[in-house]
Amino acid sequence: MQKAFSTLFVILLLAAITSCGWHLRGAPKNFPPGSKLYITSQDPRSDIAESLTRLLQSGGLPIAESPQEADYALTIHKETERRRTVSVDARGRASEYELITSAVYSVQDRSGNVLLNNAEADVYRTLEWDDNQVVSKGEEERLLREEMRRELIGRIIDRLRRIDVDAPAEDRSY
Repeated sequence: MQKAFSTLFVILLLAAITSCGWHLRGAPKNFPPGSKLYITSQDPRSDIAESLTRLLQSGGLPIAESPQEADYALTIHKETERRRTVSVDARGRASEYELITSAVYSVQDRSGNVLLNNAEADVYRTLEWDDNQVVSKGEEERLLREEMRRELIGRIIDRLRRIDVDAPAEDRSY
């Protein structure tokens, strides 16, 4: 009886998931089949560029090893992580911070035509701070930053999906 109930539950769950249009998010499908993307960053130690490369590659988009073999190039111009004070306590110490992770990036085709110019992606989170829990709050901030980087990469991929690679230059929205 338990096994039959479990099987029925799994079948209903799969039916619900497929009927609502849910699917795994992979690489952008708007680039012509077989085209290669080269990802570069002005920061040679860019976590975002490295993670983006791995994610797109595992999603099925061919990644070029050099700009010469690429059909498209994604350049991450700038990536920043900031923290600003949102509120202070009665003693004038920060009690809440706003964490900001952002990236500025562009996309060009092989001919040098700009498909996306200095697009910016930002992710914001709020972190409550307590000076009595510095170690745990520091770890919480580190985990939030990792989550924010993943969300930022997702936003960049979503923007890549919306590029119309076949549109004439004058019709492109930057």
